[in-house]
Parts: sequence; C-alpha cells; structure tokens
Amino acid sequence: MATPVRNRPRLHRSVWDVFRIPLLVGVICGAGLGLALVGDGVSDVLSWLALSLPVVLAIVCWRRAAHPR
Repeated sequence: MATPVRNRPRLHRSVWDVFRIPLLVGVICGAGLGLALVGDGVSDVLSWLALSLPVVLAIVCWRRAAHPR
C-alpha cells in the first residue's frame, strides 16, 4: 500500500542540490559539442563519449525505475 502524501517527510533541498547533476551533464554535453566542432581524431572520440552521457543516464534511470529495490 502506498504511503499517503501527507505522511511523507518533506525534503528540503537547495537549488544547488536540485540542479547540480543536470548542470554537470549540460556542461559535459556542451564541451562535447565544442570538441566535435573544432577537433579531429581524439577530439571526435571525446565528443562521442560526452554526447552519449545523456543517453546512458536515461537508460540507467529507466532500468532503475523498471526494477525497484
């Protein structure tokens, strides 16, 4: 049985706590886009890794939601 909303403890999170990870992902993706525009060789590999980060994170979150602990 699900816990009613009124009985759940309230989490007080700062703006930094909420946006820390999305900001980091955005900065990494921006760096990946910059590397893809200006570099060749190793820069291309690094840009692919950086730009694949959101896809990997989405898959990890999706799998966690499908198989709760």
